[in-house]
Amino acid sequence: MSLVAVQNGTRVEIRRNEKDSMPYLTTVGSVLEEGRVLLDVIRIGGEELRLPEATQFVVRFFTEGGVYIYPSLMRGYMVKGEYEFMVFQTHGDGERVQRRQAYRLRCGQDTDFKLFDRLGSVLSIESGSIRDISSGGVRLYAMNELEINSHLYVQLPMIGGGLWSHGTVLSKDRLQDAKYNWQYGVEFMGMSDNYTESITQYVLLEQQKARARK
Repeated sequence: MSLVAVQNGTRVEIRRNEKDSMPYLTTVGSVLEEGRVLLDVIRIGGEELRLPEATQFVVRFFTEGGVYIYPSLMRGYMVKGEYEFMVFQTHGDGERVQRRQAYRLRCGQDTDFKLFDRLGSVLSIESGSIRDISSGGVRLYAMNELEINSHLYVQLPMIGGGLWSHGTVLSKDRLQDAKYNWQYGVEFMGMSDNYTESITQYVLLEQQKARARK
């Protein structure tokens, strides 16, 4: 059994079970034989978190080909080179899930977005609100109705002073909201590795802050 397209640096979520709404976030340090993988040690609020050994977890790997879930056993810790890693033993061939099922950080950030056509011409500039964000996309509230597959540039005020991201509308729902009429699921497209890493690091940092406050 081998892990599907898992490489060093692949982003990882570790959940106690499928219903766990606040996973631990880390990355792959090294892939070993027979379904074993070394994951970077988890740190929260600057402090190292030690997961219990001989415990079952649900692990999600965010590969270029999709998100894969593996039931996994936390086998302990291993020092490799100058660093210590967590050792996880995965089981089975993995289940592919929709990327939008990834951990999403809740927020309420007002923003602007540009609606444009497939040739790149701007059709309108509008205001909205980002209600959650992950490395794969955002949940966006807006006043006007947009069509599925509409192309947007959405500003992310919380990332690098206002990163603009290219995305496409995957879903829409009418809202009963005092300010906005529509909710959209927007998936990022064509993001550079640096931009994606900036978003991932923001989500990771805010999640660590939330855990530290508990």
